[in-house]
Amino acid sequence: EDQKEDLGQGVPKKRPREAPNYFVAIPITDDQILNKIKDVQELILTKEPDLLRAALPVQTMHLTIIVAHLATEEEVKKAVLALEQSKTKVEDILHGKDLNMTFHGVGQFNNQVIYVKMLEEDQKMLSRIAEAVEECFLEMSLSVSGSKDFKPHLTFLKLSKAARLKRRGFRKISSDLYKECEDCYFGTEVFSQIDLCAMHKKKQESGYYYCECSINVGSSGMKENKEQ
Repeated sequence: EDQKEDLGQGVPKKRPREAPNYFVAIPITDDQILNKIKDVQELILTKEPDLLRAALPVQTMHLTIIVAHLATEEEVKKAVLALEQSKTKVEDILHGKDLNMTFHGVGQFNNQVIYVKMLEEDQKMLSRIAEAVEECFLEMSLSVSGSKDFKPHLTFLKLSKAARLKRRGFRKISSDLYKECEDCYFGTEVFSQIDLCAMHKKKQESGYYYCECSINVGSSGMKENKEQ
């Protein structure tokens, strides 16, 4: 086999895109939203206890802006720099105003992922922010994706998290399980922070992801600037 490789046979073709190991996220910390998500999860689990493994802990709730593959410590440092540099662009988009992110209603992707929807008008501003952040990462020549098909949503249940269920033939999450919550109001989060999170590093004590870097934006970012 080794010799074959030496001869150039069996040499792998162009490497596929590496799987993401980092993501840039907006954390969701509003108690009203998190408690409401817990209620909906509990409602679903009373009807279908098997889905327990598919439920995501509310401490991890976030909106993903982009995902990235950072292969080396060097690239992680570049990503931290990119996020810090995006702060100015994000502040320019916000114009010193707070962005209220309103969550209303439950949606699904392929009956595999169940999430809380965000109001359309709040999404537009967030899409611009996602693009601005992605630009900063691309300027650093980092391998990222996501802002083009950015659709802000709060995932709270996903089948891929429960591989055992899939093996047992559990292929989809029926909408009957959450029908009465499809049009529920979850609450409003004031956009104030963006994190660069590691997918595979040990989570923080709070249960949230390991953060390489966080920036404060909006009025909390302004306050921070004044203090500095």
